[in-house]
This record gives sequence, structure tokens and C-alpha cells, in this order.
Amino acid sequence: MGKNDAESQTSVPYDRLVDQGSTATDLLENHQNGSTSKREKRSDEIRRDLPVSGYHDAGMGGEEPQATSAEHEELFAQYREEDGRPDPATCNEEETDHQMNSNRSKRSGANSRANNRVSDREFTFSRKLLLLNLLVNGLMFAVAGYITYHCFNKAMVLFSWHPAFMSIGYLILMSQAVLTMSGTNYFTHRCNHRTKVFLHWLLQAVAGILITIASVCIFLNKVRLQKSHFQTLHAIFGLVTVCFTLASIAGGVATKYAFQLRQYMRPIYSKLIHGIAGTVAYLLGVSTIGLGVYSRWFQEDNDANVRLALVIAIGVIALYVIVAPMFNTIQRVKTAVRSTL
Repeated sequence: MGKNDAESQTSVPYDRLVDQGSTATDLLENHQNGSTSKREKRSDEIRRDLPVSGYHDAGMGGEEPQATSAEHEELFAQYREEDGRPDPATCNEEETDHQMNSNRSKRSGANSRANNRVSDREFTFSRKLLLLNLLVNGLMFAVAGYITYHCFNKAMVLFSWHPAFMSIGYLILMSQAVLTMSGTNYFTHRCNHRTKVFLHWLLQAVAGILITIASVCIFLNKVRLQKSHFQTLHAIFGLVTVCFTLASIAGGVATKYAFQLRQYMRPIYSKLIHGIAGTVAYLLGVSTIGLGVYSRWFQEDNDANVRLALVIAIGVIALYVIVAPMFNTIQRVKTAVRSTL
């Protein structure tokens, strides 16, 4: 190492000597020995930010701002009192380190207690979420199971597959797919985003297959019996539901490949189309199932109390499933409007 390098390591700029208000000898000794502690470094930072007295604007020919020794000591004492650190002038180095370690332990204990309180809240939330999921999942399988049982109770005909596959597709598979992506499904809310997307796609794909089969079955059954199509409110709702379901599937494909399709459509718009179409399709789907409960075919073997109980259960399922997607869709609409304007 040359002479110039050694001088550069032991030299201290003049402005630091002035700002810190210390003698050159003290600062050179601390710099050369490398014994400046974290407490002294923090003191240097505080000292640079100290208010000054007798200030004159240097740009107007005045003197450089200086802080008096009394102001230094008063502000350092206030800093030590707020920070809970001892005065190094009244205790030795070991006592100072001991008290600083004690203060760190206290802060660490407070942070640990705060983390425990957060964990307790998360556990309480998870338990409530588990109870809600058990209730909703129970209603899903109970309603879809009862409708499916009613379809094949007397005989297995072409029409029987229509209400069975529709109820399974919308009430079970599509509900689970929506809950998975919205994060309100207890069994999948801790999965990473890629896993949730995969489960959402898988459930929606199976649901789409069942819904397509159900639509083809009811169409062929009408043709076989030579009956007119879309003559009831249930049939009209069903047609609109299938159309929105197809739009939702197309929006889902566009959302999955949004990066590749960004030259043709902005990703925010593909997500918005998928969210709106999916929300409307699900609401129309559960509404169509509710109307099917009051159809002539279902009224033959079920009284008014059974039909009312089924409609209430369907409403509870739809309310729990669709709340989070509706809020997400509203936020996406606001984002799209702000980015467009």
C-alpha cells in the first residue's frame, strides 16, 4: 500500500469536523482505531440533523450555522430518554451494552406477542371459514344429490341426464372453481396462485363438459318428443345461461393467454370480460336451477316445503360463492375505466 493510500484512509474531511462539532484529534483517533460503535454512528447522524442557533445565511455572506454545546447535550439527553438507551457519560461500556440488549429483548418480546395475536386472529378466521365451507359444501352436495336422485328414482331416460348434470356442473363444480380463485375455499386458500389456476381450469373444464352434455340431452329429448323449444321461463333462462357460460369460457382462455394476445386485447379487458361473464353465468345458472325446482316435472313428486327449502339452500350457496367475485369484478371495472380515461 502506498503512502497516498495510507493518508486517504486516515484523513477526515474538514466539513465532517465542523458538522460534528468535535476536535480533529478525537475524530482522527476514533477513525484510526476503528472503534466507532453503532451508538456513536447514530450520534453522528443525529448531530448532523441538530437545529442550529445564531444562523446566518451563508449564501448572503453570513457565517456557517453552528450549534451550541448546550443544545447538543440537551437534544442527546432527549434522544437517549426516548430511545431508552443509557447515557454513555454516566456508565461504562458493559452497562451500556447490557441495557441496549435488554431493550432489544423487550422489543423482540413485544413483536413476538404481536405476531402471536395475528396468528390467533388468523386461526379464528380459518375456523370460521372452515365452518362456512362445511355448511356451503354440504348444501351443494345435498341439493345436487337430491335433484340427481329425483332424476333417476323412477327411471333412467334421456331427460334424466339434463337436470342431474346441470345441478352437478353449476352447484358443485363451478361453485368450487369460483371459490378456489376467490380464496374463500378453506381447502385451497393456502395454495399458490399457479395451483389455484390449475384447479380452477380443471373444475371449469369438467363443469363445461357436463353442462354441454346436459344441453344436448334436453335438445335431443325435445326433438324426440316433437316438442317446441324454449317455451318456458326455465328454458329461456337456460339458453341465456349457456350463452354466458360459453362467453365466460372464452374469456377464461383469453385471460390465460393474455400475454400472447396483448397485441389484440389488453389483459385488463380479457380479465374483465371473463369476470363479468362468469359472474352473470353463475347467477343465471343457479337461478335456472331454482326455476327448474318449480317446474311441472319436479312438482309432481315434491311438495311446496321441499321446493322452498331447496330454493333457500340454492340462494345461500350463490350468496356465499358470488360475493368475492362481484367485488373483484367491480375493482377491475374501476381499474379499466381509470386506465382508459
